[in-house]
Amino acid sequence: MAIVALVAVACGTSAEPQAAPVASTTVPIPSPSTPVPATDARDTVVLVTGEEPTTLGALSDGCSGNVPSMVCEEVASDPFTWIDTTTFEVVSLTGVEGWSQEAPNRWRFNLREGVTFHNGEAWNAAAAKVSIDWSGDSGTAGHGMGTYGFHGGIQAEVVDNMTVDIVCDIDCPILPRTTIFLKFQAPEWWTNASEDERESMTVGLGPYKVVNWKRGVEIELEAYEDYKPNSSFGSQAPSIKHAFQVWRNEGLVRASMVAAGEADLAFEIGIANRDLVPRVLTGTNNEVVLLVADNIWHPELKKQKVREALALAIDCEGLMEAIYEDLQSCYGTVSQFGTVGVTLDNSAPYGYDTVRAKELLDEAGYDPENEIIIYTREGRFYNDVELVEAVVGQWREIGVNAKSVIMEGSKHQEVRRSGCGRFEDRKCVGEEPPEPFFASSHFYLSPTSNESMDMQRQLLLRNSCGNVNSRVCDLVPGFEDAIQEAVQTPLGPERTRKMEELTNTIRDEVYFIPFFEVVTVYGLAEDLVWTPRYDPRTRINTMSFK
Repeated sequence: MAIVALVAVACGTSAEPQAAPVASTTVPIPSPSTPVPATDARDTVVLVTGEEPTTLGALSDGCSGNVPSMVCEEVASDPFTWIDTTTFEVVSLTGVEGWSQEAPNRWRFNLREGVTFHNGEAWNAAAAKVSIDWSGDSGTAGHGMGTYGFHGGIQAEVVDNMTVDIVCDIDCPILPRTTIFLKFQAPEWWTNASEDERESMTVGLGPYKVVNWKRGVEIELEAYEDYKPNSSFGSQAPSIKHAFQVWRNEGLVRASMVAAGEADLAFEIGIANRDLVPRVLTGTNNEVVLLVADNIWHPELKKQKVREALALAIDCEGLMEAIYEDLQSCYGTVSQFGTVGVTLDNSAPYGYDTVRAKELLDEAGYDPENEIIIYTREGRFYNDVELVEAVVGQWREIGVNAKSVIMEGSKHQEVRRSGCGRFEDRKCVGEEPPEPFFASSHFYLSPTSNESMDMQRQLLLRNSCGNVNSRVCDLVPGFEDAIQEAVQTPLGPERTRKMEELTNTIRDEVYFIPFFEVVTVYGLAEDLVWTPRYDPRTRINTMSFK
């Protein structure tokens, strides 16, 4: 609740951008300071995650804001902006001095002198423009994936060597808060690299550089000696020279590796394995676990009453007790509490009522010949498969023809990313299901995060016509226009009201069946100094050994 209070204060008191013309308000960044390196400590850290990443390329479809993608997201990369984990204010990492809003759709960023990419290429406005333009184009950015899903279309304009403007397709009052996933590749390397090289490597600005990716085994990283720290906690100089990311599917195995000294940090070891490791940390990680319904192509799930029935047929509280020992609490919307637009009412669980669920199925004319599948992958979070199997069992009890399918990570990604944004006109209603899955996605299980703490992220990611993850496209007339209007509204009561109305619609239409805000259990070596963030992102340069 302390975190919620901090988030609510941070989001509720930010300065409101003015209507055009807008006075230039520069956000100053204090002078950089370099921390004193740790001495008499180990120089190698081993991190074990639940999955191997699908890519190491910062400008790749598979580089997303989850733990397995840490290398391409925030270890070899330094994003353009960052959210401080204690104040929830926007801060800089290595590449930016400060910024100012020049117009409702234009922000000016002052870049830092002396910063270089891992291969020695210079960081400047021209270098920044390459990645900004790529990430701001819905086509090159993978049909609305990546950072495009935070802010929509953007383009860069070089002002001078160390100044770049970002111009948005529409008014973008919270842009610095949405460029936290805007990453960069060394432009000369990127231009000449093959597609496989772009997928296998990030030549970025981050505190660590990629040494080797032994597929199926490990990723080796080395501290970047020329990394230029900034004043924020997240941009300090690395004190640990070498780092490795390895992966194991089972929480028990990850915990055992820490216990045996084979790893120093294990992500999501699970409740049952807490006693195995030298130290345990728990905390929320900004993700909400939910079922994403195919509201467009599935013959039953396109019916609101069927979706509502399926939500009411799940005994969420019973599942939390049986599977998670009440560490997780039932929750009812697509973004975590504290997000602009989320209230106590529209985030309340749907409840458990099998009698009403059966009535809704009858009213909807439910046809059991139309099978309903939950697609999932193993190891994304603790007891994910057990959760899905339990839900399928409860649906069958009310007469629903349901089953679960466990998929390998890349195949599950194909299911997730076969949505509305695949179509050039972004209007998927009336079309056949698109590539790469070419079929209804039924339900897919996904933890989804919203680091920006504003409902804009989830509106553009999972509720609009323009993103491949979305199975919502103007199903309520005027909904798409209302999204565009809300995201262009400056911070303040009017923006909050519009975001709340859209979140209410999402809940009433049951576009998703949420379960809980994730509480993660970490296993740590006794001498590792590290505190997890409010989100699933990990900066190895903030770690040290006693």
